[in-house]
Amino acid sequence: MKTLAKTLAIICAVLFVITSVLALFLFTIEQKAFSAKTYKLAFAQQRVYEQMPSILAASIAENENTDPLLKGISRDDWEKIVASLLPPEELKSLTDDALDSVFDYLNGKTDSAVISLLPFKRHLVGDSGVQAVKQVLVTQPDCTAEQLVQIGLNLISGGELILCNPPAGMIDMFAPMMETQLQVMTLGIPDEITLIKGNQSGTPDDPRIRLSRVRTTMKLTPILPLLFLFGLTLLIVRNLVDWLKWWGVPFIVIGGISFIMALIGSPALNLLVQRAIQNQGAGSMPPVLISTMQETLGAVVRQILKPVVIEGLFLAVLGIGMVVVSVYLVKREAAPSSK
Repeated sequence: MKTLAKTLAIICAVLFVITSVLALFLFTIEQKAFSAKTYKLAFAQQRVYEQMPSILAASIAENENTDPLLKGISRDDWEKIVASLLPPEELKSLTDDALDSVFDYLNGKTDSAVISLLPFKRHLVGDSGVQAVKQVLVTQPDCTAEQLVQIGLNLISGGELILCNPPAGMIDMFAPMMETQLQVMTLGIPDEITLIKGNQSGTPDDPRIRLSRVRTTMKLTPILPLLFLFGLTLLIVRNLVDWLKWWGVPFIVIGGISFIMALIGSPALNLLVQRAIQNQGAGSMPPVLISTMQETLGAVVRQILKPVVIEGLFLAVLGIGMVVVSVYLVKREAAPSSK
């Protein structure tokens, strides 16, 4: 009977180790991968906030709701305008709000994810906007005579902005009319850009339904190792030494495996997250958002696996401590009988 109990206890210990390692990874990934904080830290490490003028410019240039009159402004020119109008702290705040919106959508709190352009539009109106446009114009080829005439007509009528470099005196002369046109231009820029469309929200085709099921399974993974640990304890633990030994050894194995896998497992998790982004984002996220998230995958994965490294090390040290104490207790109990 004791042999059978010990055999079953060993089986429970092995299953406890396997399921615990899986649970440690899956539960941590679920907690970290769907938190905006993880990506904010990764964005800061990868200096993505400094790339926001380019990302925001691409979003404006590619957005279907942007007024056709503004389509003549290239992505590079939009980038210069955004960079000159929005200070770094506002760009960071705008990016953080966009990340919060994305994860509010993924977590089912909203039906779409958006990025607000209102701070940009506020800066575009007035002298700051005029100065930004001037900075763009001076980088363009010199205006021809026909373009100068057309610029004057367009500034009066509110026509399309012609991007060329007029003479210095003339550009200052056009400043008041340029300010008026910028006020008109802001009406052609949407207040917000949709990052993730929620066209299928609440329907069976909503990708978040499948994602929610997967996440629920990941959250429940700690239950299985706890059951095996309970069975192990019930089968073999009869005293303090048994408890320290039969819990300590699995803790060492779990901690060691988790620690090593977390350190060397980044490429595999990188691939999984990349596929998830591609599958979930295709057709619903703008390409610029997908490419940005893929560029930061390495930093994101490190943020996700960091708790696993710490938890694995803690479990390994805890297990070693339990085994050491069990050995000490056994020696202490055996000491009097040896005299």
